[in-house]
This record gives sequence, structure tokens and C-alpha cells, in this order.
Amino acid sequence: METMKNTAGPRRRAASVLLFPGLPLILLLLLAPAPSLARGSLWQVRTGEHVLYLLGSLHVMKKESYPLPVVMDEIYAASSALVFETDMDEMDTPAMQNKIVAYGRLPAGQTLEQQLTLPTWQLVRIKMADLKIPAAQLQTMRPWLCALTLTVTELERQGFLPEYGLDEHFYARAKQDKKKIIALESVDYQLSLFYSQSRREQENFLQQTLNDLQLAGELSSDMENAWKTGDGEKLQGLMAKSFAGYPEQYDRLVLKRNKNWLPLLEKIMKREAVTLVVVGAGHLVGPDSVVDLLRRKGYPVTQR
Repeated sequence: METMKNTAGPRRRAASVLLFPGLPLILLLLLAPAPSLARGSLWQVRTGEHVLYLLGSLHVMKKESYPLPVVMDEIYAASSALVFETDMDEMDTPAMQNKIVAYGRLPAGQTLEQQLTLPTWQLVRIKMADLKIPAAQLQTMRPWLCALTLTVTELERQGFLPEYGLDEHFYARAKQDKKKIIALESVDYQLSLFYSQSRREQENFLQQTLNDLQLAGELSSDMENAWKTGDGEKLQGLMAKSFAGYPEQYDRLVLKRNKNWLPLLEKIMKREAVTLVVVGAGHLVGPDSVVDLLRRKGYPVTQR
């Protein structure tokens, strides 16, 4: 089954950046597998008669990534409930788009250039020219929104679109099939992960985004091989490279959220017979990942 066409228009594309806080851009750009490459991104947790499947989502993919492997369709069909990071319908509302603009726009008279150190601003200018984004379009944005805008523009240029992401695919199917849908976080919370940052933290986030744009080209071969073989250690190593020098970002955007999700997932697992959890791939590999936290609590977790 091919994922549903995007009907949300520009608002969904802009708001879609909130789907992947904590997932490095190198993963977003490069982990877009054909069906034969999707193995290794799926884990199974069985406790008694209850089964929880953890699917490492790619929030943006290409149309040619479909159809998905048969095993994913089988697990979806068997699941009575699906769990996502957030409520994707809420992201498409005018109210949420207005919030993004309100929190992401600078006060009148201030510019993005004034918020940044000279080296960072120079890198932003280079990337704006590369992506053919007029400077005036970004000058009114806070650094965090500038980072997300550069991310979305780069992804779209390379053909990676949110309407082909695994989240969108399974969310649309679950709505159509009237399955239970559970969100781990509110969209407001995900938005707060960005706007609550200090000025320094926002610049760090922008710097990390710019670094990832550079790393993506250099690491494409390693990333593809790691995904093909389901090599979690290598994927974690690439995550670590992306977050090198930004430990506060990694803690806020990845580790704390993993820990927040754990008790929710335990409750869901006790309540539902079979559940499919679709979260960013970066949340399922390495120390203190969701997979690691479940194993440390004694749950038997096996990679499919």
C-alpha cells in the first residue's frame, strides 16, 4: 500500500519539522531505505501475552521507498493500537501554524544576523545562497526556526518529503482503519523544545544543523551500510558525531524524551495485546535509547 498523498499543503510541510526533534539531519537525509534496506529498524518486546513492536521511523522519505517490507504490513495488521511521537493532525491546524510563527518570529526591529555571532551568520549566508533562500525570508526568524527552515528546504531539494515518512504512512492507515492512536507528546511540548532554548542554545542548534548538512555528504556511504546491516552501534556513532560538542542538545532532544516515554510505553504494553510504536530511529539506538532502557528494566527486547 502506497502512503497517502499529502493534502495538507504548505502548513503541514512547515509544521512537519516538529516531527523530528532530536533526530540528526544526517539520519533524516540518508536513512530513506528501499524495502530491502529496512531490516534492523524493528524491535520486538514480549511480556506475557502482550507484544510491543518498536519501529525506527524515518520522518521524511522518498516515494520510491514504497512498498514497505511485508513484515511491517503484517505487524500493522496485527496491532490494535499505534503509538506516535505526537498528534500529526494537530500539527496541521491554523492554530499550531500561528504558534510556530508567534514563537519563531523576532520582535520588530530585530534581525537574525543580530542574534548570531559573525562566524555562524557567515555560514548561514553561504547555506542560504546554496538553497536559493532570500536573506529577507530568514532575517525575521529566531535561530531555531531558521535551523528548521534550512532543514526542510534541504530535504525537499533532495526529494525527501514528510508525506512519505513512516509516521505519515502508518498514521493515515490507522485513521482510515479506525485503530487506536496514542501520542507520546503534545505538539505544544515539541514546539517548546525549540522556543524554550536560550539565545546561545538556539545558536548551537543552528550550528549543529549547518554541521549536519556538511556531514551528510561525507558520511552517506557509512550511513547506508549501517542501515542495510541494522548496525545500531554504527548508527549511534554517527548520532554521536552529529551531537559532538552539543551535549545539552542531545540530553534535551533525545535522552530526556526517551526517559519520559518509558513509563508511558510500559502502561501501553500492559493494556494492549499488540502495539506498533513508530518513533524516530535515533531514539532506538545506543545507550539510554528506548531499547536500552527497556532492556535495563528486564524486558526481553529482540531485533527483527
